[in-house]
Amino acid sequence: MPFLQNSWYCASWSKDLTSRPVGIRILDEDLVIYRRADGVPVAMTGICPHRFAPLSLGKVDGDDIICGYHGLRFDPHGACTHNPHGKGMVPPRARLTPYPVEDRSGAIWVWMGDPEHANASDILSFDFLTDTQAWAGFSGYLHINSNYQLVIDNLLDLTHAAYLHPNSVGVDPKLRGDRKLKYKFSVEDGVITSDYSVEGTPPSPLLRLWTDREIGDIYSPISLHLPSNLVLDLSMTDRGMARGTGSRMPSVHLIVPETETSCHYFYALSRNGRLDDPALSESMANIIRQAFVDEDEPMIRAVHDAMRGRDFFALEPAILETDAAGLTARRALAKLIKQEQAALKKSPAGPSDALTESLS
Repeated sequence: MPFLQNSWYCASWSKDLTSRPVGIRILDEDLVIYRRADGVPVAMTGICPHRFAPLSLGKVDGDDIICGYHGLRFDPHGACTHNPHGKGMVPPRARLTPYPVEDRSGAIWVWMGDPEHANASDILSFDFLTDTQAWAGFSGYLHINSNYQLVIDNLLDLTHAAYLHPNSVGVDPKLRGDRKLKYKFSVEDGVITSDYSVEGTPPSPLLRLWTDREIGDIYSPISLHLPSNLVLDLSMTDRGMARGTGSRMPSVHLIVPETETSCHYFYALSRNGRLDDPALSESMANIIRQAFVDEDEPMIRAVHDAMRGRDFFALEPAILETDAAGLTARRALAKLIKQEQAALKKSPAGPSDALTESLS
């Protein structure tokens, strides 16, 4: 299936991008990203048009990037400004495609579609990664060898946490006793939400690192902003207290298709307590890495391999009540992609309009 082009995708965490060029493949397109001398990010075609060398193997000089193979120089707009060979003539094909790029919410975002439809106000906004007065936390990256929609399935269905993550981010069903996980599903303004809660439960091992509550209510609403950005607003409160209070751990999960069979996973998690405790942040990061690297990723890859490239719905999966969000997401994304492909010969609609229509 083709990818949704008209969308912003995360290409790096802001703190990780410097003047050193970095290569990344998004939607099966090779890009190079770096910062100009003034710190403004640049995103362009990642392969030199001369002999197809990755530009990430070159170097940045001021605002320009120089190919590490034969020294061709390109400005931030993609024009070749210097050929050090022969008479110095610049071939017409010696140019790169620039991509709209924004530095927001602690992340570098690249628009992969028609530049005329790139609207920075459509970028997912969150403050818990950059507001160090109210939050403390960390960010990370994981490469996953599976189709990106399987990662979205995994995140929208948090019922798996009790079985796959009892020693990291989930609560063992035996410890939870007869307290059942409550589930609500909703779609509002194009955002698909799975809302989970459980009352009178002990904390997960991750929460236990910094909460004093032995028993409380846990709320875990996770929302998908199509095509593939998710926000989880997890909190643990005293019994009977309102959600969004108590110990909070908001997190963001930015899933970026690399190819049909691989994806990038940019994640960040923060907390609203013990802000001046870097050792706690490291301990939490270790548990998250355990959950993602040792537990989620092997299972998702095994599912991908078991499907053997076959269409999800063609396999006629058994459907559970808690699959509502994942199924809605798959259908909405397929509709968006179909609309975008059909509009290539016409004047394409903006991503927000197309999204609203896909869920109507």
